[in-house]
Amino acid sequence: MFYSFIYAQGLGATTSVHCLVTSQPYALVVISQIINTGYLIHVKGTSVSNSSSVPRRGVLIGSTAAAITGLLAANSTAASAAPAKKAPAATPKLKFAADGKFKIVQFNDTQDGPRTDRRTLELMDKVLDTEKPGFALINGDVINGSPKTTTEVKQAINNVVQPMESRGVPWALTFGNHDEDSMPNGTNMTDAKILDFVRGYEFNTNSKNDKIQGESNSQLLIASSKNAKPAFGIWLLDSNRYAPKTIGGQDFEGLMSYDWIRPEQIAWYREASQATEARYGKVQSLMFFHIPLWEHHHMWYGSQFTSNDADHEKAAAKHSIEGVKNEGIYVGAFNSGLFTALQERGDVRGVYCGHDHINTFKGDYYGIELGYAPGTGFGTYGLGGTENHELRGARVFELDENKDGVYTGTRTVFAKDLGIDMSAKAQPLDEPLPMK
Repeated sequence: MFYSFIYAQGLGATTSVHCLVTSQPYALVVISQIINTGYLIHVKGTSVSNSSSVPRRGVLIGSTAAAITGLLAANSTAASAAPAKKAPAATPKLKFAADGKFKIVQFNDTQDGPRTDRRTLELMDKVLDTEKPGFALINGDVINGSPKTTTEVKQAINNVVQPMESRGVPWALTFGNHDEDSMPNGTNMTDAKILDFVRGYEFNTNSKNDKIQGESNSQLLIASSKNAKPAFGIWLLDSNRYAPKTIGGQDFEGLMSYDWIRPEQIAWYREASQATEARYGKVQSLMFFHIPLWEHHHMWYGSQFTSNDADHEKAAAKHSIEGVKNEGIYVGAFNSGLFTALQERGDVRGVYCGHDHINTFKGDYYGIELGYAPGTGFGTYGLGGTENHELRGARVFELDENKDGVYTGTRTVFAKDLGIDMSAKAQPLDEPLPMK
């Protein structure tokens, strides 16, 4: 098949590329290479599709179709998006301890209502008391759709932020696909209103960023123990909720129904990263958002085109994969190119998500760690049956500014190892925790 590509090398400069593509896999390679060198703004050629699908809670995935469609559609969108305005470099809100060390705890999918399962809070309490982190994150799906009023939404959130607030631990949240699920009940609590609410807490570090898609996009810097210069950073992105019903008159049947990180968010990250480097030098960081990237899938299987156990065995050795995958890797409908931007900038050591509660794996994908934190909440789905709660947990990240690269590693912590009751029966609070 003959393909014609036009892509932008820079502001105002375009280049045409014409090539004969002899196979579908090669088409994706060519497209990927062009996207890696600029912003793709036009493609002419025969579309590539794949009808294979795997159901998950009413969602369908077509691996090859979605990957190629995503590269084409999302990067075409990227070209039409206005470039982000230059932003000033952030200033540190966090600080390394006197010994040069710092811990980050990632909780995920606390996902409950105003009478949160008490074991969710017990798990959070015990992890915070044991690890004593300098920062904690709830990485999306903070609550579920059960609240019936605005007050109940706030109570559900308050329950899961009190473990940090009561200990004076700086914290933030990102949004997942379920945090607005109470809206049909008339709560009127959008992600934007939830953000306004949580920013009123004493130890919350979320910032408001109205200029780009999503509500939980922010950059946090961790100052050195020796001075005010940042020694490490944290990026928080909003992976958004669900894909639109149609684009260009075409529905999303056969693709994932989840949204994706938009080009303007990637442009914001790039601009903020450049501003930070200009002021402080390159600052190594970790990045967190709720819904995994396509690259999480590709890493697990070592392939963009197949998804079988034999492929994973080879990939596990190649990418140093640790942990388990007990359900699908449920990505956004399109691959919008964030991973390429991260490789280009070279300041993100790892990208960690949640969303898929019973996946815990992590690995090294071409120099960047990709991984999951296990689901924290006892009030949502797990492994099922008597083992439903076996993988409830959190992920801990260790930093040491006295070591090269600062980031020294990550590990998972599980409720079953902390003396918490693992019985399948729900254990809701008698009453929501008091609002502070």
